[in-house]
Amino acid sequence: MSLNLDIHNILVIKRMYELRNVKLVAESLGKTSGAISKNLAKLKTQLNDPLFIQTRTGFDPTAFVEANIGNFEKILAYVDLVQHKEFSPANLNSSISIYAHTLFWDRYGGDLYLSLIEEAPNAKFSFLPWGIGPKERMINGEKSVAIHNFDESLPQSVAQKELVYDKAVFFVRNDHPAQDLQTLVKYPMVVLKISGWNDHNKYRMLERLSNIGYHIIPKVEVEYPVMSHNIVRKSDHFGLTTVDNVPEGCRIIDIPKIEGMDINYVMSCRRAQRNDPQTEWLFDKILRAIRNQ
Repeated sequence: MSLNLDIHNILVIKRMYELRNVKLVAESLGKTSGAISKNLAKLKTQLNDPLFIQTRTGFDPTAFVEANIGNFEKILAYVDLVQHKEFSPANLNSSISIYAHTLFWDRYGGDLYLSLIEEAPNAKFSFLPWGIGPKERMINGEKSVAIHNFDESLPQSVAQKELVYDKAVFFVRNDHPAQDLQTLVKYPMVVLKISGWNDHNKYRMLERLSNIGYHIIPKVEVEYPVMSHNIVRKSDHFGLTTVDNVPEGCRIIDIPKIEGMDINYVMSCRRAQRNDPQTEWLFDKILRAIRNQ
């Protein structure tokens, strides 16, 4: 027998078995007697059985109902089990991968890790660099999260939720001769080549400055923030970083207020997982780690 039974109709059978009265069943379910009669009529056709026989004292169940009432009750019991499981970080014992570029990890990684294990001591965390490989794995279904600049190239299957805005600034050693952008551009630049910030040799902020007459061609590209900082502190080179990531011994050279110099940090994940309690917990912890600094 191939059946497509409505759960509500199964509940009607159970209540009829218990109450033996259409009016009482209707009241218990907040329905009219006519609606319950229609439910029973549909069930009689689907199950090919009268189900309940009217007597002087009410409705008695047929042998078919008597034989299957236990099965109907099991179906309803299993339906009650279908619900969102309560999420608790303390119960996490799985591996969690978080991707971000090195500037983010240098500034926030340690505090974020300590904050996470305080609430989820049994989980295993992997803090990894964001790039083309992780991006492709996320697109293909990997359950992970990433922190990076807003990425227009990501498909709709990946959700990007805004975290914070940051500002890009040039920095030089404290005793550097340059005092403004006009004189700064005459000196060599060390640029950080970081996945998730300036992929594919595209330095969006330098392109924006070029559009208003400040033509800067980097002298050297490096992948490590500490190396960039050391070069700037020990030479006339200047670097580009975020306003909260200027190294000790260095100062900021202001950049004109032009569109495109702000950095929009987002947390991305598979769109199907964006409302998952674990994902929401990670977003909250990442956001707090950033704001606390």
